[in-house]
Amino acid sequence: MMTETQFLMALNKTTTAYTWTVEGKKIVGTAKNGKTRGKKFNPLTAVCRSSGLGNGTTTQAAKKLGVTTSLKDSIVGATTASSNRGNYQVLRGKIRQVLEV
Repeated sequence: MMTETQFLMALNKTTTAYTWTVEGKKIVGTAKNGKTRGKKFNPLTAVCRSSGLGNGTTTQAAKKLGVTTSLKDSIVGATTASSNRGNYQVLRGKIRQVLEV
């Protein structure tokens, strides 16, 4: 199982393979290389792709990475800014700090 800290460390390693931006309220990474160059990924699918586990939906990426359902929901909530309360806001701040956006 992947923890929040492990996820953030893996996300930090994606900064060379993706251009990270905040579009509206969403945190989005645009691939710089490979067959999917120019396509947009959310942090969870980007970590999955850069770990060599392939492309897929957010749910598929979470399963491949061993992320729990609650952590997946927190990551999705944080990257889409669905709420300004509690864990989502804290995790969003950590993600933005790791990606420097």
